[in-house]
Amino acid sequence: MQNVLKKAVGILATAVLAIGLVAGCGGGDKKADNKAPAKADTGKKQTYVVATRGTFRPFTYTDDKNNLTGYDIEILKEIEKRNPDLHFEFKLMSVSAGFLGLESKQVDIIANQITYNKQREAKSIWTKEVNNYTSRKLAVRKDRNDINGIDDLKGKKVAVVTTSEVTRQLQAYNETANPKIELILTDKGNNECMNLVATGRADATPVYEVTINDAAKNLGLNIKAVGPVIASDATHYALHKDPEAQKLADRLDAEIKKMREDGTLKKLSETFLLKDYTVPQK
Repeated sequence: MQNVLKKAVGILATAVLAIGLVAGCGGGDKKADNKAPAKADTGKKQTYVVATRGTFRPFTYTDDKNNLTGYDIEILKEIEKRNPDLHFEFKLMSVSAGFLGLESKQVDIIANQITYNKQREAKSIWTKEVNNYTSRKLAVRKDRNDINGIDDLKGKKVAVVTTSEVTRQLQAYNETANPKIELILTDKGNNECMNLVATGRADATPVYEVTINDAAKNLGLNIKAVGPVIASDATHYALHKDPEAQKLADRLDAEIKKMREDGTLKKLSETFLLKDYTVPQK
């Protein structure tokens, strides 16, 4: 009886040891499985939503393959290449919708040749490094020779984008102008303004020189750039206003500064804008 009991205890001990070994192996696998996702997490990219019009050649537009590109866009794509932990997701919308998106935090960045003003500063923050300096001239029909400067706009119809800095400048000019400029406001962008001029529904529109030349060459619009530079403003990226967004703005500034120093920013300007607009224009 004792021999039988000893034999049974031996069998039981062996079984328990086997179970323990199996459990030990299983436990090891489980720990390994738990580690795998943690390792993958370290490689995750932080995604930021970028609002852009997508119809403002050559700064933000879709090419013939339906890919979003342009000067403002390619700067961010270059920053993305240099920072594997960053990813920019572009959403097409008007600038005014973009600023509403910043306020509601549905949008992280606006990339659309954004120029500084106090009204915008109250609700957003800005990159400090300048993307480029605008060179804004008047666009008129090619057969027009009577408009060569701001004073020639008195009593005439001028198409302007509602959110544009030059719109505020012309509104200020109108305070003393006699007769006043008749401003045609649109939120559809500079293409709409140039179309209004090309079709004779407006006499002129103040647009970036590079945009006028691009529209005449690539879109076949019957317009030309005339007169001196009427405005040269620094452009930036705008972000929603909070400490985390400020950290992102600081990272963008650091990268844009490096791109300026290593010549990348100038190269992008010459590629897309056909001239170095990274320095102030006269």
